Amino acid sequence: MNTDAVTQQKNWNGKPYHSLDHMLRERFGEKVYKVTLNGGMSCPNRDGKLGSRGCIFCSAGGSGDFTGAALSKDNNIDIQIDTAKALVSRKYSGSDYIAYFQSYTNTYADVNYLRRLFYDVVKRPEIRILSIATRPDCLSSDIIELLAELNSIKPVWIELGLQTIHERTAKYIRRGYTLDVFEEAVRNLNCIGIRPII
Repeated sequence: MNTDAVTQQKNWNGKPYHSLDHMLRERFGEKVYKVTLNGGMSCPNRDGKLGSRGCIFCSAGGSGDFTGAALSKDNNIDIQIDTAKALVSRKYSGSDYIAYFQSYTNTYADVNYLRRLFYDVVKRPEIRILSIATRPDCLSSDIIELLAELNSIKPVWIELGLQTIHERTAKYIRRGYTLDVFEEAVRNLNCIGIRPII
């Protein structure tokens, strides 16, 4: 779809809106393609801290079955990025990418490990946005500070899984945190200029 067609899309009220693709084209001058990565982390809902079965909606691969690590069979982040870029090169000829840490809980690690991992990614010139999928109960104050640092270098997107506001449903799906934990994480992210993707 070309940019003009994107501009003509309508929302449910029939009024024009700009899609994310359109906004990224305006900001970076071309389509920005997402490459999915695996930071080598687990999840408190899988490693025994909160549970061992995970949420009912998450696959055995932590919803990262098609990440650079899964495709390259390598945990080295540079190899993952290069493998993912090579895979999409058949349909994408641009040079701008979103580094999307998708598998499991991508802030569930020591902050020094996260600093090395994420800084190695944002220093790459073709990475325009750092996108991190995580849980609201895995955003300690030192991790929030790190995210603020990174967000001052390149845009940081935080994907927080809410799934439901209803505690009964949250227990059924084995989510492992309450709504107030989610709300506090959103407030903390807003304080550093990051509006989470829900």
